[in-house]
Amino acid sequence: MKTKESVSYLRLYRRRWGLSQSELAELLGWNNKALISRVEKKQRPPSLEVVIGCFILFGTPAAELFPDIAARIESTVMARVWDFYERIQGDPSRKTKGKIELLEDAIERAEQRKRATRS
Repeated sequence: MKTKESVSYLRLYRRRWGLSQSELAELLGWNNKALISRVEKKQRPPSLEVVIGCFILFGTPAAELFPDIAARIESTVMARVWDFYERIQGDPSRKTKGKIELLEDAIERAEQRKRATRS
């Protein structure tokens, strides 16, 4: 069964560097190519090990290799960021000020990514 994620550039990067599925699986510590095949065919989402391994190998951020997954995660996390941000407003404690700074930085980075994708 295919997952909702519809865009993955794993196959493109693997082929760009002339790697077979078996070779990529070996580099990522897997015994056979089935895992790579399933991720490329969007039959399963990549594990954290695959995502980080591909980043190390290709030097490409996860958001570029798996943009739909990254967008979905960003959307859900940012919804929680906004909820939390609104909930802690008005608390004058030093800890809360640090949390607000963190959340505002996350909001600004998300806005920068949105502007970059519109360009």
